[in-house]
Amino acid sequence: MQTVHPSPEAVRLAMARIRRAVDAQGGDRVVPMDWGIVRRDGCRTIACHGSWYALGRLMDHPAVEWRHDETFPREDPGETLMAAGPDGEAEPVMYYEGARLLARDLGFVNAPALEGWAQRHPELWGCRHGDRMFAGDGAVAFGKPPFAQIRVSEIVDWWLAVADRLDAAIPVHRDRADALADLARRDPAALPGIQIEACAGGWRLVLRPYPECLLPMPDG
Repeated sequence: MQTVHPSPEAVRLAMARIRRAVDAQGGDRVVPMDWGIVRRDGCRTIACHGSWYALGRLMDHPAVEWRHDETFPREDPGETLMAAGPDGEAEPVMYYEGARLLARDLGFVNAPALEGWAQRHPELWGCRHGDRMFAGDGAVAFGKPPFAQIRVSEIVDWWLAVADRLDAAIPVHRDRADALADLARRDPAALPGIQIEACAGGWRLVLRPYPECLLPMPDG
């Protein structure tokens, strides 16, 4: 049975959220990969699209706010994106929370599942290092040498190319009835994670995004 992939339109929506966050924070920039906290001053983080995605998803959420984190020196000009935790105390939003949100919005239960998909499908991801997309040497996942500098726009462009490859790879059924028949042939246990999506030329099966669950971020 053919693998069901993320929706190309879900990928494009995710990248639009990152672009929105970038625009709100002053435009495109090089993303250092040595911090894990979502920061207003440079958004310094590991394979930075995790933090940029967290920012794009959460920047208007009533439970988050920008604050100078007490763990940083007072002379540090940056501010940390803080969220109310389960106990009501404000906690920094970390890059892996954005990575998890991105994964779930694309139909994967968590970031490791998304990384595993990218590794298993280099023809769609664009290289054989997709599993490194949230790692400290994550530039290699986007066609660069490990630890090389990379801009947010380059990460977004890479993902948009993935969306284009998904458009070409996912079978399209001209009639919705054919898509329903294809769905019926799938493993019954997998059916809750699959949806029929309208697209150019007809209908296709794609992964169903997980229900929105933004804050507090659960483990896993």
